[in-house]
Amino acid sequence: MKEEIRPLTFGTLNFLHTTDTHGWYLGHTNQRQYSSDWGDFLSFHLNLKNLINNKQHGDLLLVDTGDRHDGNGLSDMTSPNGQLSNEIFLMADYDLVTVGNHELYRADVSTLEYETTVKYYGERFISTNVEYLNDSNKWVVFGNSTHRYFKTEINNYTILALSFMFDFHLGNERVRVKPIDELIYEHWFINLLKKYQKQPVDALVIFGHMPVTKDWKEFIVLHNFLRSFFPSTQIQYFGGHSHIRDFSILDNKATGLQSGRYCETVGFLSIQNLQYNESVHSNVFRRYIDFNLHSFTNHTGFYNLEDFNTEKGLFTSKEVGKYSNNLGLDEVYGYVPQNYYIAAADYINKDERSLLRFLEDEILIQLEPKICDEKNGQLYQRSNNSRVIIINTGGVRYDLYKGEFTKNALFTVSPFKNMWRVIPSVDKTIALRLKAILNEGQIILSESQLQLKSPYQNAINLMIETNKIQSSLKEKSSLSYGYNTIDDFGADGDDTVHKALQFHYVPNVIQSYEEGSTDKIDVVFYDFIEPFIFNALLKACDNNENLFAELSSTTRFYNDCAYESNVGELLKRYAQSKWN
Repeated sequence: MKEEIRPLTFGTLNFLHTTDTHGWYLGHTNQRQYSSDWGDFLSFHLNLKNLINNKQHGDLLLVDTGDRHDGNGLSDMTSPNGQLSNEIFLMADYDLVTVGNHELYRADVSTLEYETTVKYYGERFISTNVEYLNDSNKWVVFGNSTHRYFKTEINNYTILALSFMFDFHLGNERVRVKPIDELIYEHWFINLLKKYQKQPVDALVIFGHMPVTKDWKEFIVLHNFLRSFFPSTQIQYFGGHSHIRDFSILDNKATGLQSGRYCETVGFLSIQNLQYNESVHSNVFRRYIDFNLHSFTNHTGFYNLEDFNTEKGLFTSKEVGKYSNNLGLDEVYGYVPQNYYIAAADYINKDERSLLRFLEDEILIQLEPKICDEKNGQLYQRSNNSRVIIINTGGVRYDLYKGEFTKNALFTVSPFKNMWRVIPSVDKTIALRLKAILNEGQIILSESQLQLKSPYQNAINLMIETNKIQSSLKEKSSLSYGYNTIDDFGADGDDTVHKALQFHYVPNVIQSYEEGSTDKIDVVFYDFIEPFIFNALLKACDNNENLFAELSSTTRFYNDCAYESNVGELLKRYAQSKWN
């Protein structure tokens, strides 16, 4: 790699931050800019900590803000999900760890997280507003405490750390989240803050699974509440969930850092002086580090791998490789001929690089009716009707890159094991309105928080609207494509200078269409989005409740074979037949 590396600026208090790793500890084999594995990252952390501690006389804290499951074969091919990938994650010596929403969907995953990760990290794993129902049927903190009060190793800074999850309603029966706008009125929380008002606190470190954008209402409510107790204390936030690189300034002594997704990014932040009260620009420094050895070695001052590698890092890389081999993740099904993008290709104008358009035109049409569990009814027989297949774009999690299409790619592109439902024989005039209705703005079913787009896709659309996407910079043609982040500090936060990809709006849903010989259409869709389909169907029926009831009552399973007919498996079939 020959891209320019922007250096780090160290302070007396420094942080490394990861978030939304989703099990990507193997690295990105088809993307050199994110090609390091978890072992390389551990060596980077150890070397950087040694550099900062011994040569800069500064502290370095390692922070993770959750979502370690769902999105990679290393985590998703085991039962429970994360059984092996958690072992890899635990090799990192985190100072502060918390939970994300992907640790809360399934009870077996929550139990695994509580009994292994929480136990392993001890007082370093905290959660202020998430609880777990233990085997004694008692609600306890999903962590070892609601907070951590500790001193740093080098400068003896006194840190009060708190951790918050966004207002999440979709957890399993063994977890619950207390919304921030309710928590701030609870006596125990108020008393906790009052207690530490009277104690030495050099800095508040507030970390958790929640975006740091000032458009996120809960984030601002929380900051204003904390400021009422600590009006002049340095506050540093670390967030996640929306999968973007972001940095926000809340006041001259409070900033927030969010460090991307999928082991593409390591966030770095430094504070020069915790007592400084002037310009935040001269006191705080942030950098988004590409997850590769070129960046890792440059920032630690090593220029050959023998010096950079650590015993722990090499062991971890070996373990990652062993687990990958045992799971068969490198099994090759075909060779992807080009890059396909979710947001970096124009779906609306039928860009041939659009992954969404490719899924519509080539992949979804492979779906056939099948029943694997007789409890879900009889096999649906294909008719002469036309057919539409609708999926939400939130179920498509990552771009598809040129190169080997492996077993692991089934999970990185679309990890979800949904089943398929059908509303048979819908009038064309009604069926063909559904897609347009579903793509009207940001549709959220508020009672359940279900969304059609992922948090990342919503964030990309918002950045396009607010001109926070660089799309036409005058870069050298020799540069590789990558992040060009614009945040509250400007456009120089990325450690590696890349050409910018142009981003385009992502719709809520996409739809394949196959013409039949009748004037009826069979409407097929992922079971996950059935509430949205029914909501749109009522509108397409012009709110005729009798017609809506007649159509919706015929809904049945079209294909319930979640492990062999999801989007990832359909991609596999295509790769085996077309890309060999």
